[in-house]
Amino acid sequence: MRRSFIVLATILAVHLFAVAGVSGRAQPDRLQGRWEGTAKSFQGERPTTVIFKKEADAYTGTITTMQGQVPFKKIKVDGDNVTANAEVDSPQAGRVTINYKFVLHGETLTGEGAVEVGGQTYNFTLDLKRVSTSPALTEQEERRSTRPLVPQPQQKQSLDYFVGQWAFKWVGRESALGPGGRREGMTTFKLAPGGKTLESHTDGKSEEGSYQESAVIGFDETTKMLSFAERRRDLQVASKGDWTSPISIRFTVDPIKVKRQTLQIRRTISIISAYSFTVTEELSEDGGPFVRLGQAIFSKANLAMPKN
Repeated sequence: MRRSFIVLATILAVHLFAVAGVSGRAQPDRLQGRWEGTAKSFQGERPTTVIFKKEADAYTGTITTMQGQVPFKKIKVDGDNVTANAEVDSPQAGRVTINYKFVLHGETLTGEGAVEVGGQTYNFTLDLKRVSTSPALTEQEERRSTRPLVPQPQQKQSLDYFVGQWAFKWVGRESALGPGGRREGMTTFKLAPGGKTLESHTDGKSEEGSYQESAVIGFDETTKMLSFAERRRDLQVASKGDWTSPISIRFTVDPIKVKRQTLQIRRTISIISAYSFTVTEELSEDGGPFVRLGQAIFSKANLAMPKN
């Protein structure tokens, strides 16, 4: 009887020791570690790495962007929701802030980011998986020598940039210039004989039906100035664009008379890449404040067209 009691006590002690060992072992933090995956935007998809490290009751971390490895400025965790922001240098607007929102799903981390550049907000999504929970990897990543950043390619200021077919999506508000809502379609740019001017033709669809627009575009290589003569539905619009910066074109648009109203447009074209640019327009009515009229994203549908 005594021997049975000793054996039972020994088994119970071993079991309790094993349980205590498991409960005393440090559990991995839900967020800490290295997360790898992709970031997707209208420009395409690229690999992204996010690193979080738990320090006392707070987190630090970094994210890889086109500018390289960038530290998070603020990280806040609320249950499964994680918010953070980071600052990067933008050629268009100088120092800008990227805001991130993540959601934890076990070993996956999904989210979205948003950044405002030149009055336009760009959104992208992130899809990440945790590849390690070890803080040592985080420290190694932080100690890794910084690679020299490769400058982003800039497009040459030339009418050739626009030549081809571009699919577009436009979102805006109703105004004296036309209805609001969404528009989409195709704009074709083609060099006129002699190559001195560019002719454009737009076939679009809106919530009110199909429409067409056209323009003749000139360019002065010396001054880097564009001249636009547009026909927008029943309106003739003349403007000049300053393309001295390779990443943006800022337009001065002649006042437009619609019935008894005087309309003034401000327009900026942002050159994103060889295959993408955006258009942002603001409108002032009868000398009033400028308000956002609409935004469009153009994506090249083919690589080139004949120059005649």
